[in-house]
Amino acid sequence: RFCACVGADPERAVLSKQVHEAGVRLCTAADAGKGLTARRDYTADALITAERELPLVVFSADCGILLLHDPATGAVGACHAGWRGCAAGIVEKTVRAMTDAFGARPADLRCAIGPCIGPCCFETDGDVPDAMRAALGAEAEPFLVPNGPKWQVDLAGLNRQWLLRAGLAPEHIDRCGLCTACRPDWFWSHRKMGAARGAQIALIARAPEKEAP
Repeated sequence: RFCACVGADPERAVLSKQVHEAGVRLCTAADAGKGLTARRDYTADALITAERELPLVVFSADCGILLLHDPATGAVGACHAGWRGCAAGIVEKTVRAMTDAFGARPADLRCAIGPCIGPCCFETDGDVPDAMRAALGAEAEPFLVPNGPKWQVDLAGLNRQWLLRAGLAPEHIDRCGLCTACRPDWFWSHRKMGAARGAQIALIARAPEKEAP
């Protein structure tokens, strides 16, 4: 139903096998349908491709989801970046993989950051801030706010910081800004609902080649 709404072919969709790590998979036509109509023989929290009409799919129920497009080469990417993936640098690794595989220039890339748990609801112990500081150093500090013995963490802000670090222009990054935990009427939230929930889906695909007149 979702693919029908956005005009994508579900038989060609490639679904990520998310393990909260920093693996990036270069998808080809041979991956069409994997995770849905064919066996998925990989794990990856980010998918990239330059194939036309090969929908890349990631899921979230509080984690960050990012969709990337290079208007110069046509390449696209879909990234699942929860706090562990964020700390492991998956966002920067996805940008680098698109550069290496397709010759994309980071300054040309466009990125949409979808809804995720916001700093209003993402309360953590010190392990999350420690991981972010280890990865980003002082760049992480604006997104970590102490709250007594706990911390409020801005996951979308941290993912955006990785994009800037990777070379994207600020004006090419669109951040949704909605908190999945605040809006159970709109979104699924693992923190609010536990296992009794569904998941958000995000999809991006390179458009078909225009038919000749």
